[in-house]
Amino acid sequence: MTTERKQNESALVCAAQRSDKEALQRLLTRNWPWLKGLVYSILGDADQVDDVLQDICIRVIAKIDSLREPERFRPWLAVLAKRQALRHRQRNARRPIPLNDEIAELQCDEKTQQLFEKIEQKEQCRRILQAVRTLPEKYRQVFMLAYAGDLTYANIAEILDIPITTVQIRLVRARRMIYDRVSGKKRSKVREK
Repeated sequence: MTTERKQNESALVCAAQRSDKEALQRLLTRNWPWLKGLVYSILGDADQVDDVLQDICIRVIAKIDSLREPERFRPWLAVLAKRQALRHRQRNARRPIPLNDEIAELQCDEKTQQLFEKIEQKEQCRRILQAVRTLPEKYRQVFMLAYAGDLTYANIAEILDIPITTVQIRLVRARRMIYDRVSGKKRSKVREK
């Protein structure tokens, strides 16, 4: 995040702490894509994400005054979101819904070739999403943040409170694990970071 954008975000936090609803809305809107990805990475169930995001919004409204360092809004929001998603996951304590039903629904096309292409694409998408779901949480979080918005490695490192090199390593490993699961190839174990 650029210094200017970070200062702008800090100013929005200060305004939100003074009960400026528009500033609070802008803060949440700016951070929504990566926040949604982070929550999904914990829950693994797209149907539950919106419920948790609503709970997070309520908690942000209630707790924005407790943020002492406005420039640390993103890490603060990430911690709040992780806690809320974990609470929700513990309350529901159920396994993610298999993606087969959601993704495999096809409407009949007139052209058989188009139908076969759709089936192949949907099956590939299902395998990729299933591979993402099976990633260890630390890799899934980095992967979802990297692809959920326009976050840089530095932004992701700030949100997760880890070094940039750790973000890069986890992202490479997540991609490898996904590729291995989708392609059916196995690689030798690498040291986890």
